[in-house]
Amino acid sequence: MSVTFFADSVGVEVNMANSNAARVLGVLGYEELAGDAEADDFLGRVLVALALVPVDAGRPATAEGRFVDCGRRAGYIQERLEELRALAEEARAQGLPVYWG
Repeated sequence: MSVTFFADSVGVEVNMANSNAARVLGVLGYEELAGDAEADDFLGRVLVALALVPVDAGRPATAEGRFVDCGRRAGYIQERLEELRALAEEARAQGLPVYWG
């Protein structure tokens, strides 16, 4: 399962696994894995997160039975926030909201 962030007709998408998307959305102050926001609001949240959130230390991979969690490399959250910044800036330039789900 995954979550894709997009703005109609922008052509830029950011896709993440559910667990990583939940972490990024939490940093942005959102609780749901599906939603939308005006580009200015979304961009503001991304910029605040980039300025205030400590560098992500990552998370090691784990496996229990048939369940495998591939973990998260160090700096992943900041990398994804930069991608979301670019998406939000493009959406704002075109007057479009940002969607995720």
